Amino acid sequence: MHRQLTPIHLIARASAWVGGITLLACALLISLDLILRKLFGISMGGADEIAGYVLAIVSSWAFPIALLKRSHIRVDILYSRLPLKPRVGLDLLALLGMAVFVGALLWHSSQVLLDSIHYRSVSTTPLQVPLWIPQSLWFAGYLFFAVTIVMLGWSSLVQIRQQRLTAVSALIGIHSVEEEIREEVPTSRFDTDKGAR
Repeated sequence: MHRQLTPIHLIARASAWVGGITLLACALLISLDLILRKLFGISMGGADEIAGYVLAIVSSWAFPIALLKRSHIRVDILYSRLPLKPRVGLDLLALLGMAVFVGALLWHSSQVLLDSIHYRSVSTTPLQVPLWIPQSLWFAGYLFFAVTIVMLGWSSLVQIRQQRLTAVSALIGIHSVEEEIREEVPTSRFDTDKGAR
């Protein structure tokens, strides 16, 4: 791993853990609300609203970890048959395309946030949540995603300058079939099978 990416990896991993725990807490909250409604005819109120905010925030913070783990879906019918150099070119093109897309997301989410701050918007529910609070966390997730893309792009260009195309492919490329097998099958078993051949 490139040293410059270590803080990005740490933040992304921490956000994934926090997001997972928060989603679990929301599921428990909604379950409790449903049980109270069914058994006692009462509702805590706002569980669905809170879950909506959490889902939007956690989603925006999940994108960077998916990018770092190379989990985003890409069509690889032609890609996998190309030599390394054109594959790296396509990887950079894909990263640039994602940067443009995230730039648009970042711009629009910032406008939504600024409008909520300017108009002092609150949710039209009994909770009356000031919308800038969940929207700030939502925007921060997209901002971190943009930073992740920039850092990956920079690290890739540094590796290209050093003629380390394999390292670039490992950083931003698509998982090879062998890598996918290694993730699914325990390492010792994979190595044993490979040695047997």
